[in-house]
Amino acid sequence: MQKPEDPGCPQSPDPVLGLVLEMLACPACYGGLQPALDALACRGCHRVYPIMDGIPILLIDRARMREGGGP
Repeated sequence: MQKPEDPGCPQSPDPVLGLVLEMLACPACYGGLQPALDALACRGCHRVYPIMDGIPILLIDRARMREGGGP
């Protein structure tokens, strides 16, 4: 498990969210996810997965590509 001071650890004011993000991975490339506006963004392939009613929808066909990034 990563320590909060590690640069790869998502910075979150909610410690539970930070722990959950450490356990989740992008289903397309298995990269780490970071919080984005109403979404989770992959650090590897730049897909953005929506969060609906507080639940991340980690389905590749529901993801969109982040502007300015790509695989």
